[in-house]
Amino acid sequence: MSMVERDPSAPSSSATSYDWSARVRTTALEALRYSRFVAMMKRLLSLGAFLIIAAVLAFFFVQRLPRQLQVSYERLGRVENDLAMMKPRLTGADSKGNPYVITADMAVQDAHNSKKASLKNLEADLALDSKNWINARARSGMVDMTSGQLELTGGIDVFTATGYELHSKSASANLKQNVIHGHEPVTGHGPNGTLRADEFHADRATDILTLSGHVQMTLFGTRK
Repeated sequence: MSMVERDPSAPSSSATSYDWSARVRTTALEALRYSRFVAMMKRLLSLGAFLIIAAVLAFFFVQRLPRQLQVSYERLGRVENDLAMMKPRLTGADSKGNPYVITADMAVQDAHNSKKASLKNLEADLALDSKNWINARARSGMVDMTSGQLELTGGIDVFTATGYELHSKSASANLKQNVIHGHEPVTGHGPNGTLRADEFHADRATDILTLSGHVQMTLFGTRK
């Protein structure tokens, strides 16, 4: 913003003059940067969260997956009498042809309920195009396919090739309704700024993500 200062010796009737056109341009630029940053972070959180959900679904519905998907694992075994798959790995492509790789240290089926299982150190990588990718990680997860509930705990992290990342401690998802929500703080940052909120709720069907509770956003950069 440019400004012409008043000469102290000049008569009081000489008012201060502002370059309002410059101020309008600056405000519009900041609004555009803010809007783009918010859109990027919301898209990242939504895509990362549902990428993890897709990974869990893939592991436990392998028999329903298209033939082009490939599943491999190190070995089968038992953990405390529960059936377990060690180092499972799933490779394939999404509906747009973007390749992905999903891995876990271990997938364990509940001995008393074949519809319940747990995953340890789940990680999913998705290539968005030739230069961009997204990586989502969850320390542990418990899934109940009868109720469609998924509980992710121990930390959830999402990273992108463009330098954006998001973090939260836990999240709950309803796989049948295609929604996921977190009741613990979510934080994120990237080249253009940072954000944090106490809670989040994402609906894949409507592509609407809501941040609530002490939402804070900070933009980086200087005014022009």
